[in-house]
Amino acid sequence: MGFSTEQRKAETTSSIRIAAGLILGLSCFAVVLTGGIFVGQSIGEALNTLQTIAPVEVDPLR
Repeated sequence: MGFSTEQRKAETTSSIRIAAGLILGLSCFAVVLTGGIFVGQSIGEALNTLQTIAPVEVDPLR
């Protein structure tokens, strides 16, 4: 009986570790995806701003 109890504990611990790893991995993926979208929009807005500004406004010595 002692062996089966230890085996169940090991299986439970292993399952918890697997579940925690999956949750952590998915949350990291979501953070990276969200950050990528935010940075992509920021870069797009910056490029649009540069296109609308006249070169004299960017570098007056030019």
